[in-house]
Amino acid sequence: MTETKSKKLFRLRRPAVQTELDLPPPAGAPEDAAEPALEWWQRPVAVAALAGLAALLLALAVAGNVSARRDRAAAAALERQVRILTLRPATQERALRIEPNRRSWSAAPDAAIRRPEPPELLALYLPVAYAEFPAFALTIDKVDQGRMMVVHRMMPDSNRDLRLTLNSSAFGAGEYRIRIQGYTWRGQRVDVGWVRLVVN
Repeated sequence: MTETKSKKLFRLRRPAVQTELDLPPPAGAPEDAAEPALEWWQRPVAVAALAGLAALLLALAVAGNVSARRDRAAAAALERQVRILTLRPATQERALRIEPNRRSWSAAPDAAIRRPEPPELLALYLPVAYAEFPAFALTIDKVDQGRMMVVHRMMPDSNRDLRLTLNSSAFGAGEYRIRIQGYTWRGQRVDVGWVRLVVN
C-alpha cells in the first residue's frame, strides 16, 4: 500500500519549469525615468548665440585695433606738420599787392604764391581807395581748417592801401580767404572786399 501511494504522489507532481520573471524596479526609482533637463546655456540655440557673440566681439576688437593704428599714424603726421609750420626767422621781405574783388569771392584765386624757403616776410598790400571808410577789419580764414587771424581797426596808409606783413612760415599749403570790412561811424562793419590767396 505504501508503494501505491508513492506512485500516486509522483503522478500528481508536475516537473519544475524555469520561467523568466520581470525584476521589480529598484527602490526609490520611477518606472519610466525621464532624461535630465538641460541648463539654458547647454541648449543648442544658446551655444550658437554665444558663438556668434564671441565672433562679433572678435571682429570689433580687430576693427578697433585697425582704427587705433590709423589714428596713431594720423597723429604722427599732424605732429610732423606742426613741426614744419613752426614759425622760423625770416631772412628777407617780399611785397605782394593784391586787388580785392569788390563784389564777392572770385571764381578763381586772386593770387597764387609758392611758399618761400627759407621763410620771408610777406608784405600784403590791399588797395581800398574805392571804399570811403576811415578804418577797416581784416579776417583771414584757411579753407577747410578755420579762422587764422582777425585784425580790428586797421588804418590805410597814405596811398589808401591796407598793409599787413606776415611771416611766410605761418602759412601752410592751401587756400586762404581774406575778408575786408569797413567801419561805419556807428562802429558797424560793412563788407567791401574779398581776396582768395593760394599758397603752394
